[in-house]
Amino acid sequence: MAKELFITQEFSQEMLLAGESLIKHLDETESKAQVAFWLLDAEEKTWGLIIASSKVEDEGARNYYKQINDINKISEEKNVISLHDIEVVNKYNRFVKALLKVKDSDLWSDEYWKNTRLGKNFISNVCFEDMYIYRVN
Repeated sequence: MAKELFITQEFSQEMLLAGESLIKHLDETESKAQVAFWLLDAEEKTWGLIIASSKVEDEGARNYYKQINDINKISEEKNVISLHDIEVVNKYNRFVKALLKVKDSDLWSDEYWKNTRLGKNFISNVCFEDMYIYRVN
């Protein structure tokens, strides 16, 4: 049985793998995550998994959280991410908008921007403390 992953200030391999697994399961259920990344909250010093999907806009965040919860309930993975540590958003989230802006520019390279960790930085004038990007579609 899976257990909820304890999220701390340090980005761990377990967090990376749990996020990767959740995104894979969302893809299998056609609840595709178009943009997905871990983000370190600069004030709270805790990580959160941000998932952007058109389904959030079309069907509502509550329904998308339910889909994630259902995946967690049946997961055979070692670790799952608590809903408390996940934020589902639409394409209008400021971090998502910044990443999509880069995706549509000459700065984009799949080799650099996918499955990569960025330290304290700016993307399209949006500052962030730390980030691990899974995908930007």
